[in-house]
Amino acid sequence: MPNRSIGPFDFEVNRNGEEMRKTVSRISGAVIGAGVLTALAAPQALAAPASSAAVAATQLPAGADPAHWTIDRQAPAVTLPQAPARARITPTQDSPSSTTGFTEPRNISYHGQLCGTDLVDGVSGPGPMTLTLTQARSTATQWNASASINAGVLSAGIGFNVTDTVTKTETGSYTVPDGKFGNLQAYPLYDYWTFEVYDGSVGWTVGSGEVKKPVGYCYNGLTN
Repeated sequence: MPNRSIGPFDFEVNRNGEEMRKTVSRISGAVIGAGVLTALAAPQALAAPASSAAVAATQLPAGADPAHWTIDRQAPAVTLPQAPARARITPTQDSPSSTTGFTEPRNISYHGQLCGTDLVDGVSGPGPMTLTLTQARSTATQWNASASINAGVLSAGIGFNVTDTVTKTETGSYTVPDGKFGNLQAYPLYDYWTFEVYDGSVGWTVGSGEVKKPVGYCYNGLTN
């Protein structure tokens, strides 16, 4: 599993599912766009919030300097499961009609936002100037498990299609000071989930897995 260290911001969510910034810290650059803008989360346990909709902590790549990063969330706040996965399974054409005798996801947990480590775009140049990234890109939902589980059953249990590809538009910008050379890099932003694989034929958990759903971009702006 990825390192679960988190950055220096915290969020709370109002009844309409909108993120409200509680604490503020210095961030280099700005992000402009129609998507929901969130910021890096303060250190806290990565447990699923009690509310039905939430955006929790944001995990940066290992060694990242939070002062250089901005987070552009382009998706609604997460709606957490309201019932055990077993009760929410909807049979598909390639899955059995009963939850007895086949694998299913259980103990599904949301752990907040996660910045990916695969660079999807970048631009650089000397100051004074403003670097921008505005291209639309498609990013696939990622999932894996240590035991075999049907993708359709997992999708029904977690509440979204784990095989979807999502298209989002980059909306990052970074102002490079005079006399400096700047870089702006874009990485995918994911909602991060974990689950256990329960095998009904034996009656116990046989593995675990994770799902990363694309919800926007993380931008790293810095000068050389």
